[in-house]
Parts: sequence; structure tokens; C-alpha cells
Amino acid sequence: MKITLTISLLFLTTILLGQNRHLSLGLKKNGICFGNSADYNGIRLNLWDKNVNSINGVNISGFSESKKSNGLSISIVGSSDSISNGLKIGGLVTWAQRHNGIALAGLLLEGQKYNGIAVAGLFSTGQKYNGIGLSGLSPFGDTLNGLFVGLFGVVSWNAGDTIKVINGIAIGGTGVFSLKINGLAISLLQNSFDKQNGVSISCINKAKELHGFQFGLLNYAGNNRRLFRWTPFINFNLRKNASK
Repeated sequence: MKITLTISLLFLTTILLGQNRHLSLGLKKNGICFGNSADYNGIRLNLWDKNVNSINGVNISGFSESKKSNGLSISIVGSSDSISNGLKIGGLVTWAQRHNGIALAGLLLEGQKYNGIAVAGLFSTGQKYNGIGLSGLSPFGDTLNGLFVGLFGVVSWNAGDTIKVINGIAIGGTGVFSLKINGLAISLLQNSFDKQNGVSISCINKAKELHGFQFGLLNYAGNNRRLFRWTPFINFNLRKNASK
């Protein structure tokens, strides 16, 4: 109880002192820090981060925000870091331009680029994923490289003119949707692609251009001969340039 009250008072004191004011137990930028230090190495505790450059070690904050975070970052409400290296845990929302390592969020996980493992309670979204993406509803982005699982679905089909592609394994509860897939897609209801290279398993499988196999109740391959475009149970095309 005494420890809790002491830490609470230190938090309030550092907030009232102003921007980037803090109390360091140790050297100026090394040790244990209470408050909004701009740069710190060690264990850092703060209520709300603002104008923070870099943190190396453990950062625990109500809202975490920095240009670069290396180590363990825990935020009660959410986080917004330009670059995150290590393990990041956000209570509700976690955002970064680039995540390297493991990123966890209670609701929404967002970033321009992921390298590692991303886990979100509802949605995880980013321009490029490299690694593993898990979401309660759906992971989606421009380019997905690795393993992706969504209880609702997996989507790589955002607006724009750039190619949207899944490279690897995608498992979606209701469906997997992408302009292009290279690998394996599994869902309960429907998989739909402009171009499919690999295997698709679902009740309904649709590909404007198929190079591989489809397994489901109803399968469509737009580049097969007319008689074999719609088939039950299985459809395939193993030719590089199939007749239309």
C-alpha cells in the first residue's frame, strides 16, 4: 500500500512539474525513472508520454509515445511509437510506423510495417506484414507474408492501385480475400482472389486466374476452358497459360 501511494505521488508530482520533467533514481538517464523523461535507459514509469525520443529497457505508461522504443513497453490505454523494437503491449490500441518483435493490443493494432508477431483482440492492420498476424476478427493489409489467422476473415484488398498479395498461409473464419495469393487459404464460407497460386479450401472458391487447386462445394477458375470453369468439389489448373 505504501509503495502504491509513493509511486502515485511521484507520478502526480512529475506531471505537475511540466514537460519532460522526471525523477531519476540512479544516473541522469539511467536507472529507475518516474516521470516524462525524453531519453532513458532502465525502468521508466509515467502517466502520459509526450515529446519522448528514445526509451531503452522497460517503459510502463498510461499512454506510451516515443520516436523509438527498445525493450518492453506496456501501456494501459494505448501507444504510439514511430519505431518499436521488442515486446509492446497496449491496453486498447497500439500503433507504430514499424513494429519489430511482438506487438499485442486489446482491440486495434495498427502499423505501416510489422516484422514478427502481431496479435489484436479485434483488428490488426498494416501496409506490410512479415511474420505472424492473429486477430479476433480480421488481420488485413496490403502485403501479408507469413501466417495469418482471423476468426472473421483475412483480407489483403485495400483501396489503391498497388498489388495486394498474401504470401504464405491464411486462415479465415468466413473467408480469405486478396487480389493475389501465393500459398494456402482455408476458410468456412468463401475464398476469393484475382490470381491464385497454390491451394484454396472453402465452401466456395473463386479465382479469376487459377494456378493450383481448389477444394470445396463449388469452385470457379476464370482461366479454365468454359466447360471447366465452375466445378463441384475440386477444380485445378496446372498450366502456366490456360485456355479461356
